[in-house]
Amino acid sequence: MFKKLTTASLLVAFVLPAAAIADMAMKMDADGDGAVTMSEFNEAMPDAGTEVFAEIDADANGALSEAEIAAATESGLLPGAASEG
Repeated sequence: MFKKLTTASLLVAFVLPAAAIADMAMKMDADGDGAVTMSEFNEAMPDAGTEVFAEIDADANGALSEAEIAAATESGLLPGAASEG
């Protein structure tokens, strides 16, 4: 009934979604500095608004890290990276 976890299934379950989230973060980061500013976020997600940005910006430093974007995707604040494209 239960499948044995293989390296391939672990890659699909963890690495590929993480890579997709990293890709989404890179696409948002227009200047490539490793952080997504409010203006970059608005450009990538114009319907999200400042309230969503503030909620995602867990450390309140005015920029979104890849980890913050991943957490927002996992919690449902941002659309899943798999649906991007």
